[in-house]
Amino acid sequence: MNSSVHRHTSQRCDRPICWIAQLALGFCLALIGAGLPAQSLAPPPTLTPDLADFPLVQPYDLGVITISQQGVAAPFHTMPIPLTGAIAVPDGPGPFPWVLLLHGRHPGCHFADGDDSQWPCPPETETRYDWGLAYLAQALAEAGYGVLVPNLNGAFTDTYGATAANRSDLADQRSSQIINAHLTQLEAAHRGDSGDFDMPLDGQVDHSKLAVVGHSMGGGAAALWALGQAQASQPASTRPPSALVLVAPTRSQSVSDRPEVFQLPDVPAAVLVGGCDRDIFDFSSLYYLETARQDSARTTPAIGVLLWGANHNFFNAAVAPDDYYRLPNHRDLCDPQRSSHRLSRVIQEDVLSQYIITFLQAVWSEPTDRHPLATLGLAPDRAAPSHFQGLSATTNLVLPATHRFTVFNAETSPEQLPQPSPGLTLHRCPSFAACAGRPRPYPKFPGVLALRWATPTEQLHFPLPSVPINTFDSLELRLAMNANVTDSEVALGLILQDQQGKAVRVDIPATAPALRQFSEKATPGHTYPTALRVPLQQFHGVNLTALVSLTIVLDQVSPGRLYLSTIEFVRR
Repeated sequence: MNSSVHRHTSQRCDRPICWIAQLALGFCLALIGAGLPAQSLAPPPTLTPDLADFPLVQPYDLGVITISQQGVAAPFHTMPIPLTGAIAVPDGPGPFPWVLLLHGRHPGCHFADGDDSQWPCPPETETRYDWGLAYLAQALAEAGYGVLVPNLNGAFTDTYGATAANRSDLADQRSSQIINAHLTQLEAAHRGDSGDFDMPLDGQVDHSKLAVVGHSMGGGAAALWALGQAQASQPASTRPPSALVLVAPTRSQSVSDRPEVFQLPDVPAAVLVGGCDRDIFDFSSLYYLETARQDSARTTPAIGVLLWGANHNFFNAAVAPDDYYRLPNHRDLCDPQRSSHRLSRVIQEDVLSQYIITFLQAVWSEPTDRHPLATLGLAPDRAAPSHFQGLSATTNLVLPATHRFTVFNAETSPEQLPQPSPGLTLHRCPSFAACAGRPRPYPKFPGVLALRWATPTEQLHFPLPSVPINTFDSLELRLAMNANVTDSEVALGLILQDQQGKAVRVDIPATAPALRQFSEKATPGHTYPTALRVPLQQFHGVNLTALVSLTIVLDQVSPGRLYLSTIEFVRR
C-alpha cells in the first residue's frame, strides 16, 4: 500500500485559528485544577469508543480506492483511500430513511501537530473519529434510520501534497470523492451485493429520504457535498440529500476572507453551535444562516440554534479534551467548575441525538395543519423559545423570501436611516467592517444598526408601506442587546399604528431570549442577532390591513446599546 509522510509547521486544526499550544496548556490546567500534580500529566488520550457498546453499530471495510487530486505535484495526483467506517441498520423490515454522519478533522497520526503526519495510518495507531459518532448512529438506528458513518481521516490528512495553504481545498476535493464512494457501495448493497458490509441490505434504502449530518469540518464537507449534488445530474447512488444538519460546521477558512464558501443548498437545514465552542471562536458557523437569508430563490427553511453551554469537542466521543481550556474566558458561562450552564459530554450527546431525530421527523412528516417546525419550538407564528430541550439557547429561523416582508435590513436597506429621537445615536455597521470607527465584536456579521442611548425613553420610528400585513403571522426583529438589564425591567416596546391613528403597544421583557445576557463577564463580544418574534395577534385592535408605522421604544433606564439587524413580518 502506498503511503506518504509530510512534515508541516502550521498549528491550524479544524477551525479558523487553532492554538495547539494553548490546547495542551489548557488541558494541563484542567487537570491541575482537579488536584493532579503537573509532573504526572501525559498527553491527552483519545477516547475511541468500543463498538461493542452499541449493538446496532457495526464496523466495515470496503477495500481501498484511488482518488484524484488537483493543484499538487505530480507524485500526489492520486491517493489511496481505505473505505472504512461504521454502519447501523434498524431492526425490522425496510426500506429505511438513511442518515450520513460525517466527522471532523481532529489530531491523530494523519494530522499530527509538529510531527510526521502519515497516510494511510497503521490501524493500531489511527484514531477512529467515525466511531466517535457511534452513540449518534445507535440512537438514529433505534429511531428507525439507517446510518452510514464513513472514516474521513483520509480527507483531512496532512499528506499527499497538503500544506497549510492548500489543505482545506484538498479536503474539499477528497471528501466529496470519499462520500460518493461509500454511498455507491451502499447502493450496490441495496441492489443485492451486500457482502462487503457483512449484513443483508437488499432493498433497505429509501432513496427519497437521505439526510447528511456533519460535525466541524465534516459539517463544511456536508454542505459542500450537498451543494455539488444539487448542481449536477447524479446517479441514484449519489443523489442530493433532502435534509442537512450542521453541528459547529467550519470550512477552516476565515469567513471574512472567503464568505462565499459558507453556502447552504436549498434543502431544509439546521445549524447548531455551542456558546462555549473554542474551535469556532468567531461564530463563523452561523454565517451559513446569513447566506441562506440572502438567497432570494431559496424555498426551504434554515434553522439556527445557539446552545449556550455546549462546546466543540463533546459532540464526538473520540475527542478527549474539553476545548474550553484552549481559551479559558467567559468563565461565568463556560468554566465547567463554576458555571451552571456548561453541558457535560453526556448531555451534549443526548441533546444532539434528540435534536436530529426531532428535526428529521419534522422534515419528513406528512403535511398537516400543524407547522412541522412547531415540534422544534420554531414555528413562525410563535414566540422564539428561550430554551431548547430545557437548556439555555437562542434561535433563528430563516424562512423563504416569499414568506417574509422586510421592513428594514441593516445590510441592504437604503443609506437613509430611520429617524431617531434626540437622545438616540445610530451607527451603521456592515459585515466584516468597523463599527463607528471601532472594531466589530464577534461575530463580524451580519450588518447591524448600532443604537446607543443614555436616558429613557428613546424611540426609533419606521414608516411602513401600504402593504396589507394581515396575511402574516408575526413581527420578527433580529437583534442583540448589550445593556445592564434586570429581570424586572421592560427592555423595549413595539408600537404598530394604523391609518386611523389607532396604536397598540406590546412590551418586551428583558427575559426575552434575544435580550438575554448571562452576565457582563459571560458573553462580551457575542453580538449575533437572534430572533425576537411577536405574534401579530398580540397587537389586537390595530388594523393590520392599513398600518403606517412601527416604533421601537427603548425604556431601559440605564445606558444601553442594541444591535438591530432586520425587521420583518413573517408567515407560515
